[in-house]
Amino acid sequence: MIKKKILFKFFILLTSFLYLNNAYAEVTFKNFENKKVPYLNFFLLKFENKLINRSKILSRQIFATRVQYSNIGTSINYDEKKKKFLIKIYAKMDKLRYQKKKYIPKISDCNQIRNLIFYGKHGYKLLNQKRDPTLSVDIMEDTFKNIFLSKDDLSKEEIDFLMKKIFIHVTVFQPIIKSEISCSGKINEYELK
Repeated sequence: MIKKKILFKFFILLTSFLYLNNAYAEVTFKNFENKKVPYLNFFLLKFENKLINRSKILSRQIFATRVQYSNIGTSINYDEKKKKFLIKIYAKMDKLRYQKKKYIPKISDCNQIRNLIFYGKHGYKLLNQKRDPTLSVDIMEDTFKNIFLSKDDLSKEEIDFLMKKIFIHVTVFQPIIKSEISCSGKINEYELK
């Protein structure tokens, strides 16, 4: 009989605890639901998610047609003072591959990273690594708008404004010889410097 009373009291205590906990969770969710997120924060989050997904294109290839990377880091920030967006991409070359093959990163590697992530093309000819004119500034701009800006309910003026205010900085790091190269410029610039 005593065990039944203890079990009954425990059941009542547990039920009231769960009810109170549920009520607290509901109030907390209501507070969360009423918070407003600035559109800029929403835009940056969406853009960064898309950037992270698109950077997977730089994963190792079975048959290498470009430099192979082991790690890719991306971020996007808005500088309120300068009124511009800055995309940073950090690419670490594959250590195992480049222990055997001595390779120093070039400016074309920087540009290829940008081109592959944002436009889905190398932008350079495979054999001689010369700039491929088929990836023009107009094509880059149209591709960028379609991939990154088309589903955000932005007006043409807002998209044009953003295209002028988005800058990129790419760093390629060679871990064996501890060498790195960086390039930067506007997102749709023909060639980053």
